[in-house]
Amino acid sequence: MSPVTRRLAATPLLALAAAALTFGAAAPPEHCPAITTAEVETAAGLTVDWIVDNQQPDGTWLYEHDRVTGRSDVYSPEPGTGAYNVVRHAGVMVALYQAAAHGYDGALDSADRGLAWALEHSVERNGWVGVYTGDAVQAGTNALLVAALVERREVTDDPRYDDLLAKLGRFLAGQVEPSGAVLGYYDLGPDRPRPNVHSIYYTGEAWWALARLHRAFPGDNWGVIADQVGRYLATRRDHDENLWPPLADHWSGYGLGETARFPDRPLGTPLTDAELQFTRRQGGVLGQRVRSISQRFGPWGTWVRGTFEPRGGGYGVFGEGLGGLWRAAQADDRLADLRAPLAERQVCIVGLALEAQMTADDAAEYGSPGQVAGAWFQNDVTRMDDQQHALSALFATLPILDSPSEIAGTQPVGWLWLVVAIGVLDPVRSALVLRRTPGGVSMPVLGVGAVGGAVVLFGIAALSGWLLDALDVSHPSIRLAAAGLCVLSAAVDLFRPRPPAIAAPPGWLGALTPVAIPFVLRPALLIAGWSIVADHGLALYGLALLIAIGLLVLLTAAPWAGRPAPADDVDPAATAAGLWTARLLSAVAIAGSILLAAHAVFDI
Repeated sequence: MSPVTRRLAATPLLALAAAALTFGAAAPPEHCPAITTAEVETAAGLTVDWIVDNQQPDGTWLYEHDRVTGRSDVYSPEPGTGAYNVVRHAGVMVALYQAAAHGYDGALDSADRGLAWALEHSVERNGWVGVYTGDAVQAGTNALLVAALVERREVTDDPRYDDLLAKLGRFLAGQVEPSGAVLGYYDLGPDRPRPNVHSIYYTGEAWWALARLHRAFPGDNWGVIADQVGRYLATRRDHDENLWPPLADHWSGYGLGETARFPDRPLGTPLTDAELQFTRRQGGVLGQRVRSISQRFGPWGTWVRGTFEPRGGGYGVFGEGLGGLWRAAQADDRLADLRAPLAERQVCIVGLALEAQMTADDAAEYGSPGQVAGAWFQNDVTRMDDQQHALSALFATLPILDSPSEIAGTQPVGWLWLVVAIGVLDPVRSALVLRRTPGGVSMPVLGVGAVGGAVVLFGIAALSGWLLDALDVSHPSIRLAAAGLCVLSAAVDLFRPRPPAIAAPPGWLGALTPVAIPFVLRPALLIAGWSIVADHGLALYGLALLIAIGLLVLLTAAPWAGRPAPADDVDPAATAAGLWTARLLSAVAIAGSILLAAHAVFDI
């Protein structure tokens, strides 16, 4: 096989391989079901029924149930028995009071019975009240109880628990360190907070609780303490508590959504700069999680994303967090660009949750259908917080469905893609080879090959919208895949030695190879075109191609160091300078591609 034939065969095969790798593994199709308000309300009703029907006579709820064996775990006062979790008990109360706000029968009475049980397990000292487990009070329990009682106050307009709210809040305030970190436990034996022990979730829960207190009682001092905790979460928590990768913290989503509605914050720009950036970071972290789950449920997702089965609490926490961030974005106009992508991710995760929920017909197959219908299962087991988190996520979705907006992802700055595209085509390296082609490449052949190759790339890129929609691939996913291929392509160029001369066939065939193939029609640039067009439209991609092929033609045809081109004996000094310039372009393309990949990972 001649060199020309090899080049003509290799480039299409490499392009097909790049496309297969992109859509097969790096950016596989996503599955995001379309949902309606009626479907969400029906699912919420099933979930409320599960919680209410599975409440025990003492006010606790069924903690865990195995639908295959029929085993159920409930609270037992005997030491060493049961698996009950008082923090999750308070969380169920939050979800039920939210359900009462939406008019679901039985939710308020069930939550009040749960409240009575919690108060029976409370202790009062030093001017505060805490719900305890064993010999300690957990900050998370008090925080969620505060959130629940504020919700109840709004639903019923009943102030009977205002004094209790103040005492619960005083406990939380006493757990806040000068840095804004929240100590997780208060030991009743030594009567002091447990030093240097934090929880990854209690700090966010405390922020939300204190923020809710500030909105309910704006004349008190709760806002100052809430801001102290929020500042710590936004600027220091992940670093100080050694959390990597950054925590996808749904409770912080609640906190941001509440803080953005503080009455003493500026209208339209309520968040501080740190809170604003924290909102964007959390949106990216939560968005990445949802994309991965939606890819797992795509047509071949189990082959490339594994067979992991999310639990109801998993669907729920992502939906709660995104819902809180969406509320913050609705209140702060500087986050207007996040409103649509946050809504898209929220609707996606809740749609997947609806598909996973057990219906009454599904439950009929099991021996205890009352413990199955309306629940979410992982490995045949459900837990009460699966229903709690999922239910709250359903309610967070309803205002989004009532306020439809055009779905559009966030985009990296356009000049970054521009630089990467030019660097990947690398017109300097290509010109080094074409100038040394035996017999030279005529200007007409050079121009036709460069323009023709660019037109082919442009035409393929124009299919971006149709292709990504047809394959259900999101903008961040194709951006991540394209950036990865650009890194690989530019790295090969960076470490490749001085390119050898390539023989050109006679006549116009030289426009096809070696000009168009392999120097313009590069597989990485083809995949990048789909992402550039998805992010910024055809105009930017066309501009990148125009600059790149313009440089290619100019550098190939123009004299170097006073010598005409093409030539077989280009000045060695000029060649060396060109080679190092080509390597610099490759290095810049690698750096830019890494930035694009990072943007894609943390995009919504």
